[in-house]
Formats: sequence, structure tokens, C-alpha cells
Amino acid sequence: MIAQHSVLIPMLLGAALVRFACGAEPDQTSSATADSGAGSYPLSPIRVEFGGYSSHVNNGFGTWSGGEAQLWYRSRYFTPSFTVDRQTRPAGTQWNYTFFSYLNWSKSFYTIQGFSWAPQKDPNAVYFPQRRYDIRGYWKLPPEQKFLIGAGYTRFDLGAAGHGQIFSAGSLYYHGKWVFDANLFINRSQPGDLYSASGLVSAQYGQEGRQWVGVTAGGGRELYQLVGQTPFEVRFMSYSLSTFYRRWLTKHTGVVFSGDYVDKLDAYRRGGGSVRLFFEF
Repeated sequence: MIAQHSVLIPMLLGAALVRFACGAEPDQTSSATADSGAGSYPLSPIRVEFGGYSSHVNNGFGTWSGGEAQLWYRSRYFTPSFTVDRQTRPAGTQWNYTFFSYLNWSKSFYTIQGFSWAPQKDPNAVYFPQRRYDIRGYWKLPPEQKFLIGAGYTRFDLGAAGHGQIFSAGSLYYHGKWVFDANLFINRSQPGDLYSASGLVSAQYGQEGRQWVGVTAGGGRELYQLVGQTPFEVRFMSYSLSTFYRRWLTKHTGVVFSGDYVDKLDAYRRGGGSVRLFFEF
């Protein structure tokens, strides 16, 4: 079995990239999505969402669980959000604080950007980047503006474990109530100046105010260097599959169920799920 800290970097990138690159779920893109064929439901300006998650990891890594709370303010041009995440594993607990936003610059261009900070009080309990910066731009192509191309940049700092950058490119396509997404990522990990690549595809179906369902599949190579008395490189392949179901129970309340499976070949397998409640005002 490999040491627990040796899977930190790919675990962080895999979980965070899927969520950020896909823009979470399409209803959260405010007018960027609502005007693009995914439904014209009038969005409530405030959403509060909270819930919990749990995963079982084999090879002696135990149970990983946590809780999360989100606050969104949605407007036509600017949609900021703030998230607090608390994760516990057998080695301890770590908190993560994230600011994330959508910004519509014009009818054909918008960006998503974010910053996160996770205090590292225990060197054995590091599950999130100490600091992370993200920015990504999307261009809606004429004539119908239902096909979008995007490019992004991420910088993450794990503290003593290392740091790196992620370069991404992809596309979105809206067709009626369907949303299709595909992305490619080039990861640069330091120390070692090592490069690896990964990708993901997703399909989502639904409409604001009623329900959304989606599935995302990803995979790729993971390459990074562990720092110690004798530094060495970790190389292996991985793939993942996740799904979610968001359902409005009333006009202002709803529930979200999600599940995910990750197979880090030659390292571990992880499976779990989450339940969240949301309220809109």
C-alpha cells in the first residue's frame, strides 16, 4: 500500500477539476445557461445549500466524510458564491473555504473564476490545496450561440507537498434540455516539472425549477513527485464516474443526490455519495 500523502495531488485535482471545469451543475450558471437553451426558468436571486457526503476507500484508507454549505447570489451579470467544506479522514480533519463566481462580460462571452484557502494545521491531514486560483473563459459561437468553447488556467499550492498549474480547454453544447460538455487538462506538477494529461465528458438533462440529472466520466494519467529524504516519482492511471440528480420539491426548496466512483489503478478504489438540501429566495 502506498503512503496516504502520496495520493493527495491527484485526489485534489480530480475532485476539484470535475466540479470547476463543468461549472458544477448547469442551473448555477445564471443567465449564461438560461439564455443558452437549457431552460428559461426565472432564477431566484439567493440560493442556500447544505449537506453531507461519505466515501469508503479500500487498501486501508478508511472512510472519508464531510459536510458542505454554499451561499449563492445570482444576478444577470454577476453571480458570486461562498462555500465552506469540512472533510474528515482517519488522519484528521481539514476545512476549506472557497469563493467562486460567474461574470457575464457580453452576450457572447463569460468567465468563471475562483479562489480557495485551506489552513494546514496538521501535516497529516492535508486534503485540499492550501491556496488555489482558477479562471476560465467561455465564448458562445454564432449564429445560435448554443455551442461554446472554453479555456482555463489553475494554479494550486499544497504547501510542503508541492505546487503546480493546470491548463484546460473544452466545449459546451446546448440542445433543448440537454447539456453536453468535454474537457482536456494538461497538469504541470512541481517539484520535478512533470506533465500529465486527463480528460472528462459529461451529459446533463433537465430544466430549472423542475429537475436536473447528469453523469460525468473522466480518466487520465497522474504523474507527480513526492518530497522526502529520497524523492521519487509516482505514476499511475485512473478513471472516475459520477452522477447527480437535482429535484425541486416546491418552488423554493429541493434536494440533490449524487454518487461517485474513482479507481486509482495500483493505488485504491473509492465509492461514495452525498445528499444536499437547497432553498431559494
